[in-house]
Amino acid sequence: MERTFRSSLPWMNEFSGNLAVFCSDERFVPATIDFLEKILKMERSDLFVLPGGPVFVIQSEPPLMSRLELLLKAHGIKKVALIAHEDCGYYRNRYPELSPDEIRKRQISDLLMAAKILLDKGVNVSIFFAFFEGGKIFFREIRTE
Repeated sequence: MERTFRSSLPWMNEFSGNLAVFCSDERFVPATIDFLEKILKMERSDLFVLPGGPVFVIQSEPPLMSRLELLLKAHGIKKVALIAHEDCGYYRNRYPELSPDEIRKRQISDLLMAAKILLDKGVNVSIFFAFFEGGKIFFREIRTE
């Protein structure tokens, strides 16, 4: 039997100009959405969610970069939030020789490089590192200067 769900949310036929790029780790996704909406005031945004999050930008993966370019142009993206997080499985698997502290430093370095690439494309970029402490998730802004 076929099922149909009708959302209570209205259709909005316009783009917000916002883009959030973050990791698909389900332990962080709900808090990340909460952060985007309540703190960054990005109630609506395009989402680019994949393992490792923003790292694909500096890796220049052609299929992903072409999709990013499409979003930037077709959806008029003006504001981008790049978010990495503590205990990321992508980074642990990619860099098994690094300690958790070295991985965090690598993630922040990667965030800064990704931000520069996007800033050069003419969008406003904010970068954040999410971490957990005492059963809570926090988002710390990383300055691009």
